[in-house]
Amino acid sequence: MPAFLVNACRQCFGLLMLFVFYILGEVIVQSASLPLPGALVGLLLLLFMLLFLKRTPATIASGARPLLSHMTVLFVPAVCAVMLMWQDIEPYLMSISAAIFISTALSLGATAWVAVRIFLAAKGSQHHD
Repeated sequence: MPAFLVNACRQCFGLLMLFVFYILGEVIVQSASLPLPGALVGLLLLLFMLLFLKRTPATIASGARPLLSHMTVLFVPAVCAVMLMWQDIEPYLMSISAAIFISTALSLGATAWVAVRIFLAAKGSQHHD
């Protein structure tokens, strides 16, 4: 079988696996009447599976690669919504901007704090081996 065909099959299977987790999340949300988006539940299920495996399967990485490379396209609907709803958003612009700025700063700070702790733990475990 030609290499491009093998890669195409691997990519299709990876996309199928991502859609399976999405659908599984939707089914769980609908059946349990959870007040969460099904996509979020599916994403969390995928995260737990990847944490359990402690690696990313090549098929899932191959299926996710095109989605990640075109991720900026996913922001187009949000930008269009802001343009369409500008009259409703404008009175709250300062509040929205402050919330975005503060939440971004807190997220980056928390991420940096966790990353430092992980790197220090990894560095400490290498010295004890």
